Amino acid sequence: MSRRFSFSIYHVSFIFAIVVILRLILIPNPGFEADVAFWKAWGLAAADHGVVWSIANTNNNYPTPFAYVLGAMVKLYSIFADPHNFNEFWSNTNTIFLAVSKAFPILADFGIAAIILYIGKNAKRLGFPIIHNSLFIILALMYLLSPVSVMDGAWWGQVDSLGVALFLLSFLAILKKRPFWAGLVFMAAMMTKLQNMIYGPLLFLFIWQTTGFNGLVQAVAGSTVGFFGLNIEFFLARDMSRVLSSLTQNYDYFPWMSLNAFNPWWIATGARGMQVSDKLTVLGITNAKSLGLLTFASFYLFAVLRQIINTLSHCHTVTQKKNSVYQCSNITMEDEKHKQITLRIFWENLIIVNAAFFLFMTQSHDRYLFPTAVFLLLWAPFFLLRKGSNLASSMVDPSHARVFSIFYLLFTIFYFYNLHTALVFNYPNNGLPFLSSLIQPPLTITASFLLLGLFFLFLFHIIRTRSSLYSFIFSVFVFLFLLLTKNYQLFTNRPVSITLFTPIISKQDYGTLAANMPVGAGSDSKTWRWMSVQYAFYKKGIGTHANSFQEYDINRKFTKFTTDYGIDTEAGPKGTAVFEIYADDKLLFRSDKIGRYDLPRHAEVDVTGVKRLGLVTTDAGDGITDDHTDWLNPQLFP
Repeated sequence: MSRRFSFSIYHVSFIFAIVVILRLILIPNPGFEADVAFWKAWGLAAADHGVVWSIANTNNNYPTPFAYVLGAMVKLYSIFADPHNFNEFWSNTNTIFLAVSKAFPILADFGIAAIILYIGKNAKRLGFPIIHNSLFIILALMYLLSPVSVMDGAWWGQVDSLGVALFLLSFLAILKKRPFWAGLVFMAAMMTKLQNMIYGPLLFLFIWQTTGFNGLVQAVAGSTVGFFGLNIEFFLARDMSRVLSSLTQNYDYFPWMSLNAFNPWWIATGARGMQVSDKLTVLGITNAKSLGLLTFASFYLFAVLRQIINTLSHCHTVTQKKNSVYQCSNITMEDEKHKQITLRIFWENLIIVNAAFFLFMTQSHDRYLFPTAVFLLLWAPFFLLRKGSNLASSMVDPSHARVFSIFYLLFTIFYFYNLHTALVFNYPNNGLPFLSSLIQPPLTITASFLLLGLFFLFLFHIIRTRSSLYSFIFSVFVFLFLLLTKNYQLFTNRPVSITLFTPIISKQDYGTLAANMPVGAGSDSKTWRWMSVQYAFYKKGIGTHANSFQEYDINRKFTKFTTDYGIDTEAGPKGTAVFEIYADDKLLFRSDKIGRYDLPRHAEVDVTGVKRLGLVTTDAGDGITDDHTDWLNPQLFP
């Protein structure tokens, strides 16, 4: 190992001091003030009334156990000041609360660095390349000095690093053959930052690879214990539905193309990601959200296939050995070379999944790419190895070191710019003055292209092996097949039910929109029944309630819209309504006043060249009592 990689204790101490001072300087910065205000509100409720009460009586939309973290923030704050002193506590420049709340991510930053150092010190036992420990010191310092880690915690005031630190502890538990604890700690990581959920399948597949089927069972048991343990108060209060709701309610919480994430959706909207609905139709009859989910799922399939093929290929190889201890049903990882390959593929897959989640999903937040800043550093030791290097004394390839350094530097610059811009979009005074003015669409769109380009460079590097290339081709085939299947009716010139579209606008005075059910059934998850008007039954349709307005983006793909309509049989006798159809805000059809006992009526309109189709029901001027309105068998014709 070259002497140029050696560090003295003085060098490390000096850099460490810079790291600490940099974070201390940033603590008084108000950061993302809305997030800090949420921490105060949710934390005070948890500290005063307990987590069960706080979740039920605030707008806390994080996983329920995170309330314990927020309650701890307020409890610590109360040591130094009174959280019930309104003016002081709620001030945006409350330095004491900023210090307490930012202490959690800052300590997590140092925890992540410590884990990197621990891996370097125990590389052989953990399956990492045995490279001089100075390399892992460099990697740890790269993380601590990265403006991405500084921005997210000490500056912004978020806790993404806390979720990543817990995830890394779960990973270490796997390598130390503690699958039960790995599952338990992973659940804590997921309940701290729900985005960690996306790593679950890869992590449990890695547990199976590393500890066998018995280890997988233990990990599932650990995660189950962790789930109920972290939510024990809700379990005892018989309020587990609240827990489940906290895990699903964010699915469509911000229905926009991009939450200031510089990704392809940011490009598609011309840097207006938080102003454009992700329900807009973008390809055939596929809306942006569905296309993003399908793209992400395809990359996830690619990652899973790589991990499975790696395991199966190892099984095939080792079962040829005489007296082999390896079993495909219970794989042990004594083969050092294969262990390193498995670890490398695992970190590559995590990077693929995290980057694809950030880049291709709509409603992706600017901070969702944060874990990649850590995952890349833990993948680096495998990339830096000189080809043919002996496992007992692995050598760094200088050219690989230069490539990785440039790649990580570019990633850091562009992603830091994304985070900083998202901050100053909302709080212009809390960013760097010279950088806060560089937020024009051409610049942010350029950054989006560059982040996308870095992802495809990384992807190009890892698909050079035959198995990865085949996995990628198969994933692309699955993507295209599913996309064609979803648009099959359009491509074959068959009528398309409007129920296949998600409305970009949906409003009604009572209940919620129900697909293929009347509005009364749609509001009760235990009830399901077909739509009917005066006992004429329909399998397809939209159940709503006057006054209502649904608007669909049909993207100029159709020439005719037909539908039956009427008051659903479930309605009371006072039900009356008028039905209207609009095309790009132009009235195309208005019905007479329809009553509860009227038979279904029919409407047919020309929608050639129409972008947005609006369906309106009004109360006919006599109030909304019993106005359960149905659009029956609504179809669009190419």
